Amino acid sequence: MSQTDDRGIAARAKARLGRAVLLAAAGWAAARGAGAEELRLFDDAPSPRYVTPASTGEDSDLRLLDLEHSYPWGGGDPGFRLEGGGADEDPQEPPPPTEVKPPPKKFWNTTTTIWTGLALLGGVGQGIGAPIKYGTNSWHFTNEGWFGYTTYAGGADKVSHFIVSSGVSRLLYDVYTQNGQPENQSFAVALAVSLTAGIFVETGDAITVYGWSWQDLTADFLGASSGLVIQRFGLQDLIGLRLGPAGGDVPPSAVGSSEESLGSSYNDEIYAGDLKLGGLITRLHGNPGVARFFLVSVAYYTRGFGYAPPLPSRYQTMGFELGINFPAILDELKVPKDKWWGQGLYAFFNFFRIPYTQVGTYYNFKTKKWYGPSAPYHYNP
Repeated sequence: MSQTDDRGIAARAKARLGRAVLLAAAGWAAARGAGAEELRLFDDAPSPRYVTPASTGEDSDLRLLDLEHSYPWGGGDPGFRLEGGGADEDPQEPPPPTEVKPPPKKFWNTTTTIWTGLALLGGVGQGIGAPIKYGTNSWHFTNEGWFGYTTYAGGADKVSHFIVSSGVSRLLYDVYTQNGQPENQSFAVALAVSLTAGIFVETGDAITVYGWSWQDLTADFLGASSGLVIQRFGLQDLIGLRLGPAGGDVPPSAVGSSEESLGSSYNDEIYAGDLKLGGLITRLHGNPGVARFFLVSVAYYTRGFGYAPPLPSRYQTMGFELGINFPAILDELKVPKDKWWGQGLYAFFNFFRIPYTQVGTYYNFKTKKWYGPSAPYHYNP
């Protein structure tokens, strides 16, 4: 090979070396500006990254990131991932925390036990009271009837059982649910306790002249069930069940030689089933306005029953009333329902009919006449 050829080869080598140096310098400058070089193996892959450390100051190991996303066959995880710690690594979201449900609350806590005990003691006390007052007798059943004119109290005793049992069951249900107990369980326990109290009463009556009355226990069941339905389905603003005192003392001229028999004659009570206007109008998508402070009621009472021999002038009465809705007034006054005294006020006005806070008209089934607003407080044979 001649000297000339040697010089040509050297010149070409120098030129190639110069181009390589220029390309390396350009690549180094680009890496300096971008911080790292990103090589894409597949154009349609979602941002595959194979990052070199360049000038980031990291260690010199090559790191493969997001390899599972760049896998070209279906985008699945190829089964491995190479990575090193670094700022370019995509953080992995932690799995969502597993919700841990709190353990169910014990049903029989101090509050529920006390109120349940009081309800049962009330039934026991009334059951014991009958033999103490009237003496004992052999155990027997009695057929008292329902609302017949010849029955012991003209049906007032059955309505009283109904209303009282509804009040007991409503009170127990509220106690249970406000102590965090499930609604269905509260319904069942309140019904069972109310009926048990009624059984205690009838057991005491069974060993007296009264006798065990299936009609009374049926009225207890229907009343307790009705009260619980009202509470369970949130109908307190629509429907009410109340009893209250009324006058109606029987004058001596009507009593004659007869005497009161078999305990209470129910002559001084009146019973009301209420339809509350505020709840009704609201459910009809109207604005009740001032009407929310009123209710309409169907009332029932008897006079002159419970005597032996029976008074010929005794009578039964049904009436229709417009009265004041006291719980709605408590709502307007922002009386708290979560305070014991507030709960007591609501319970009182939802159970007791306050005398002279209503006007109405009343039909006497004996005389077949209508009487005015003061009829419950007078004897009108």
